[in-house]
Amino acid sequence: MKSKLFRWTVVVGCALCTFLATVTSASACAWGTYQPEEPKLLREE
Repeated sequence: MKSKLFRWTVVVGCALCTFLATVTSASACAWGTYQPEEPKLLREE
């Protein structure tokens, strides 16, 4: 019983962390808060 509860807790915890990481990264790109710098080789100057 204890092993089953521990496994369920780990699975739910991993799923929740994965979901939160995906939502956070997607929303940062959508709102424009994450704007990586363009490499010098790709700039048109």
